[in-house]
Amino acid sequence: MISATTFFATCPKNLEGLLEDELRSLGAKSTKQTVAGVKFTGDLAFAYRACLWSRLANRILLPLAEFNAADAAALYDGVRRIKWLDHLRSTDSFVVDFSGVSSTIKNSHFGALKVKDAIVDQIRERTGTRPNINKDDPDLRINVYLYHETATISIDLSGESLHKRGYREEAGAAPLKENLAAAILYRSKWLEFAKQGKPLLDPMCGSGTILIEGAMMAQDYAPGLLRKNFGFSKWLHHAPQIWQELRKEAEERRKAGAQQLKAEIRGYDTDPKMVGIARRNIADAGLENTIDVVVKEVNKFTPPTHHGNQYGIIVTNPPYGERLTGPGDLTQFYRDFGAVLRERFSNWEMAMLAGNPELGKALGIHSYKQYGFFNGTIACKLLLFHLTEENFYRRREATSPA
Repeated sequence: MISATTFFATCPKNLEGLLEDELRSLGAKSTKQTVAGVKFTGDLAFAYRACLWSRLANRILLPLAEFNAADAAALYDGVRRIKWLDHLRSTDSFVVDFSGVSSTIKNSHFGALKVKDAIVDQIRERTGTRPNINKDDPDLRINVYLYHETATISIDLSGESLHKRGYREEAGAAPLKENLAAAILYRSKWLEFAKQGKPLLDPMCGSGTILIEGAMMAQDYAPGLLRKNFGFSKWLHHAPQIWQELRKEAEERRKAGAQQLKAEIRGYDTDPKMVGIARRNIADAGLENTIDVVVKEVNKFTPPTHHGNQYGIIVTNPPYGERLTGPGDLTQFYRDFGAVLRERFSNWEMAMLAGNPELGKALGIHSYKQYGFFNGTIACKLLLFHLTEENFYRRREATSPA
C-alpha cells in the first residue's frame, strides 16, 4: 500500500483557500495552496477520504514523477522511465488527460499522444501485449501537467471530476457545478444556520443543486457516497478493505446526520419543467423527505409561515443572461426581487451569485462581503447581504454599488 506521500487536489480558480481549509479539517498535513489547487501529504487512506468527502475538489492526484520535458523526445523518455506495470496490467485500458504547453509542445493533443506512446511502448516491450485506450471508462486515468518545460505525471485517483456526485442526471441552462454550489454554501455560513434549525431557501433553484448540496452538508452526507466508480477502483495499488471501511463510516454518518437535521430546506422556480428536474435530482440523492420544491413566481416568494419570526438564509444563483433574455428584462427582474426582499424578508441573510455586477446593483441592497468565483468561464461575484432596513438603498442611491 502507498505510504505517506504528497498528493495534489485540483479545484476551480479562487476556491484554493476554502479547499485548503477543507482538506485540513479532513486531516491533511503540510498543505500548500497553488493556482487552482492544493498540495498536501497523507497516506492512501487519506487520499481515499479526500475523494469521498471533499465537496470542493475536482480531482485528487498522486504524482509519480516530475522531470524536464524540453521537447517531445524528453517528454517521451521521462514517461518511459516510470514503471507502468506497477500501476496497470497490459490488458487494462487507460486514458491520458494532458494540460499545458511549452515552447516546443504547443498542442495538448500532441502531448497526450507522446505520453500514450511511451506507456504503450514500454508495456508492449516487457509483456508482448499492449493496453488499450478508453476515453469513456478507462481502468486508469493518467494526468499530465506541463508548465514551461517541467512535466508532472500523476495517477488520477478521482476518475471523473469529483463535482459529479452521481445524483444530477439532468440540468437546465447554465447549470451550477456542485463544488461551486458547495463553496457558495461554505461562504454563506449555511452550516451555522443549519445547526440552529434555521431554514434555507432558494427562490430560483433551477435543477436544485444548491438545495441538494446544502442538505448533504447539513446531514454530514459524504458527497462521493453516490458515486459508483473512482479512478483508483482498478488501480493495482487499490486497497479495497480500507475503502470499504471508509464507505461504511460515511453511511453511518449519513444516517445519523439525517436524524439530527431540523432545518427546513425549500426551493422554488417559475418553470414547472425545472421543478420536475429538481425533484428527480433530489430523489436520486435520496433527499426527497428533506427538500421541498414547488412552482412559484419570484414575486410570490415569502418566508415559511409556520416558522413564525424565525429568520433564515436565502442562497441563490439568479439568472444573469443565460436563463433570461434581454438586459432590460433582467434589470427589472432584479429590482422586483429586491423589492420582495425588502418587503418580506427583513432580518434574513442572503448569499447571491452575481454574474453581472450591474444586475447586482439593481437589487438595491448594500452587500457586506464579496468573493470572486468562476461559474465555468464566467467571472462572478458572491454577494453576502444582511437584509436589514439600513442596508437597502434610499431612492437617491439607486445607482450606488452593491
